[in-house]
Amino acid sequence: MAKRFMSYLNNYEVEMKEKGKATFKSYISDIIGDEEEERNEEDSESAEPSPSSVAPESEEVEKSASAFFENLMHPSLLPGEQVICQAENTLRFAPYSDRKQGISGNLFVTNFKVTFVTADKSSYAYKETKQRQRNKLIEDNDIPLTCIDTIYQVLSGGKKRALAYGQTVSSTSKYLEIHCKDFRIHVFGFKFVAKDQNKRATNSIVHHSCPTRDDLLFAYEFGLNGKFKENSQRNQFYEQQGWAKELKRLNGEGRWRVADVNLKYHLSTSLPEYFVVPMQLTNADLQKAAGQYIEKHLPTWCYTYKNGASLVRMSQLLPESDFKACEEKMLSAIKQSSGGTVDVEVMDLTQLCPSLMEIRASGQRLMSLCMTDSTKEFYSFDSSWLSRLDSTQWLQHVATCLKVAANATDIILNKTQSVALKEETGYDLSCVISCLVQILLDPEYRTQKGFASLVQREWVVMGHPFQRRSRLVQGADSEQCPLFLMFLDCVWQLLQQFPSRLAMTETYLTSLWDTQQLGVTDTFLFDSAWHRQRFFREGGKLPEVSLPSAWDWHLQFSEEDILLFNNPLYSLFNSYDLENVIASAKGSLKRAGKSASTISYARSLTEFHGDCEGRKDLFKRPNSDVLLPVSTTAARLQLWSQCYLRWCVPAQILGGGRPAGYLQQCLLVEEVICLDHKLKILQEQKKQRERGRDQFPRPQSGLVFSLEAQSQLNSCHLTSSFPFPAEVTAQTQHKLISGPLSLYLHDSLVEYEFANSED
Repeated sequence: MAKRFMSYLNNYEVEMKEKGKATFKSYISDIIGDEEEERNEEDSESAEPSPSSVAPESEEVEKSASAFFENLMHPSLLPGEQVICQAENTLRFAPYSDRKQGISGNLFVTNFKVTFVTADKSSYAYKETKQRQRNKLIEDNDIPLTCIDTIYQVLSGGKKRALAYGQTVSSTSKYLEIHCKDFRIHVFGFKFVAKDQNKRATNSIVHHSCPTRDDLLFAYEFGLNGKFKENSQRNQFYEQQGWAKELKRLNGEGRWRVADVNLKYHLSTSLPEYFVVPMQLTNADLQKAAGQYIEKHLPTWCYTYKNGASLVRMSQLLPESDFKACEEKMLSAIKQSSGGTVDVEVMDLTQLCPSLMEIRASGQRLMSLCMTDSTKEFYSFDSSWLSRLDSTQWLQHVATCLKVAANATDIILNKTQSVALKEETGYDLSCVISCLVQILLDPEYRTQKGFASLVQREWVVMGHPFQRRSRLVQGADSEQCPLFLMFLDCVWQLLQQFPSRLAMTETYLTSLWDTQQLGVTDTFLFDSAWHRQRFFREGGKLPEVSLPSAWDWHLQFSEEDILLFNNPLYSLFNSYDLENVIASAKGSLKRAGKSASTISYARSLTEFHGDCEGRKDLFKRPNSDVLLPVSTTAARLQLWSQCYLRWCVPAQILGGGRPAGYLQQCLLVEEVICLDHKLKILQEQKKQRERGRDQFPRPQSGLVFSLEAQSQLNSCHLTSSFPFPAEVTAQTQHKLISGPLSLYLHDSLVEYEFANSED
């Protein structure tokens, strides 16, 4: 089979030596050629014009066409973004095409991304379908430099080698494979690229994908030129008031206090300027004890449950410290702040949880399993998928973290005993476990706003080294570790086990992981609060530099895309008393409505209510706000396929998978809203106080099927990775098309409501 590549840059044909021919077609030459052909036909019917009268028009057409396509071939740039180099006539291979299909264009390297631009509009046809989360900061063919994990150079002899960051490449590349942290593979061919551009592009990607200093990251230029203003998403825990507000919400005042002993980071650079400690400890006590702990990471407060038991985190004591005296004093103060009746339970996470080295190795094995670029390789893995997945140990590590968190939750809840999480540094696994414990205990942290606040407090402010763990700058490979991804996976597992108890969806969690890889937000760029301050005031040198928050979703997504972050089951179970709604609706709509669709749904609802009368607890809310018990064995956990397999075309389920269930849940919520709305109207009519529809506005769900979101339903298509379809291009789109989302509304009560909304 011939390899086919369409070129919109040059007017020539090239024969490829491998297995056939590739035809390169130029739109520019076509436009000019057609114009000249038409002009020649007209000239043949009239007197022969002078050369001077034809040449200027021909030149004008050529200039116009060239200018038009030059605009198409230029990448869109963010504030502060600059083009470093480009490679013309680059081939971008379609995934799972065995490098036999693709598109020709220009490859650009900027100080923010690697981007591929082509004048072939058909390759961007899927833009109009809105079939995925459309990020405003990056195009579909863009690769943020901070998202690059490994770069492989394939030489003319077929030899493949990984390129080290900072390495100078002297040989030309036949292919360049870019493996990304979001589990995506991009393959570019340089067969028709000039040698100097070939080397320059390769070296630019290698050099700029992992700079030597953080002030060389694009984030600085973005913050300086973007002119971002402070907003409500700003991290409140950099200030004393943020901690005081949270302490008050949890009734910890009088037993715990906000310490300011670390002002200007004189005590520790791994801790924030403000943190919470037991009331009994003075600043002098803290200064004396800090030197006994690794990186001076003192025991700090995380959370207090309503029974008075608290959660604390700390680093290990230094080997030469007075272990007994120091530890006893700290634990005694924590005990007194927690009621003073039960000793503090110390959980050593270095013994209970996998090490950073084990998690890093497990993450690498998971990426190797999920990142395939050929159908043959995919099916060779598929035949032994479960055993290969088990050998990665990823789900085992996730299960271990859930188990430790569940045990800590049980101790706080049932034993009324405070828990101290101890690890070597105090800012890695303690972030994972402390957040999971608080999510299990407190429904506030299961809301999107509360979850964001929790991550900002326990991860960002308390000093998790995002820059080192994500390897945004050059450093020891041993420091890289996908801890935040493991935490998000743990939360995703809780979402599967308690589908109506968390306000966010898996799309929210996946988008949060993608946001970390962008490298342009204030949230995930630094190693600590001290590091952040140094970047803005010393590294950046200009106080005007400011960056947006990761939680400012409107910077990345449209309002319609953000709707996909909302969990319909959470909305349903927290906004409606379903038991009373269904009981009140029994037979009501069948008597009142004349629509066949309405009668059908009312009859089904009435029959369903009759079948469920023997199960009174079906729609009852749980007695406890705590999420227990938690399944903590790897065999009971699932693979987060939306995050790990969304770019894997052969793994997609057309029209099915978890997104199909999600959309049905969205439809269910809309129907409950419609039903509740109709019941209220009927109740008012019964009281003989009829009012117009405008006086009974239909409540909005904030979900994909809400009235405001109808514009996208006829153009969206469903795969199991929705709203992140596997690489949809002109070459692969036909393999992934399923019915539009509007089909979900067919013959539903919601469709009837939409049809009558203008009456």
